[in-house]
Amino acid sequence: MLNYLNTYRRYACDLARINEEVERSPEDLIRMTENVFRYDLRLIADTIMEVPGGRHVILLSGPSSSGKTTSSLMLADEFRAKGVDVQLISMDDFYLGIENVGRLPDGRPDFESIDALDIPQIKRSIELLSTTGECLIPKYDFTHSRPSGNTREVRLKENSVIIMEGIHALHPVFSEGMPKERVMKIYVSVKQGIKDNEDYVLTNRELRLIRRMIRDSRFRKTPVERTLDMWDTVIEGEMKYIRPYRYSSDFTINSVHIYEPSVMRNMAIDLLSKIEKGVAEYEFAKHLIESVSRFRSIDPALVPDNSLIREFIGDGCYSY
Repeated sequence: MLNYLNTYRRYACDLARINEEVERSPEDLIRMTENVFRYDLRLIADTIMEVPGGRHVILLSGPSSSGKTTSSLMLADEFRAKGVDVQLISMDDFYLGIENVGRLPDGRPDFESIDALDIPQIKRSIELLSTTGECLIPKYDFTHSRPSGNTREVRLKENSVIIMEGIHALHPVFSEGMPKERVMKIYVSVKQGIKDNEDYVLTNRELRLIRRMIRDSRFRKTPVERTLDMWDTVIEGEMKYIRPYRYSSDFTINSVHIYEPSVMRNMAIDLLSKIEKGVAEYEFAKHLIESVSRFRSIDPALVPDNSLIREFIGDGCYSY
């Protein structure tokens, strides 16, 4: 474990200051936020490339809606800009399938558990990629919740980087036995909420929830009531399977974008306003509406197409 940058950038997440910047120049606020986030990714890439060795394995994890997928893609851009070969691998492709996972107390399949993954195959793939530079990666069929039976061949050059992303990527089972100088661990999360003086307007978890409900409504056809209903279960899984290993990371990325509530304000209000009184999620939805309503609005068209925020609002340049 290197632990070069196991700290994270902290922003001035103050409601009054954010609204003032939105009123003055939303373009400047967005540009500053995006530039700083890119700088932090570039610094991580620079630091990793300073470590001697051949093929570097990066294990990248983070909780739901932290932006880990886009962070992986953006980090890959930074390596490629340095002329480094990069391969991205999702641990989701190693799921065992709905018939082979454990069950939650209510009978639903427990896809949050690390035991839902083919752990030996993941370890074998990491070892092969770091030594021979070649392996076959499975493809998971998300429509039918089982392995598709198909694979894709991955070939790496000697000086290259593998970014393996997934909620369990920091679990020690995947790095044990590997040379420490060859494996880097990155933890991505929204590390700050937004305050009004000392009181939270939106907590870091609520920021992630807003991201998730907009993304899932737009691109996964998930009703907002369902997203809100599942949230406690999602958090419970994070506490059990992700948070215990976050301090083992070599780098921590704070993925909060301080302008994001202003961009997502109207989208969130539109979704949450559809929850009718009497529904179990109504009071929480009302709280979120009151919170996001305090932010001045920003036109989403101002968000660059390569921003992490595009993972949630759409029209970005990356494919997921």
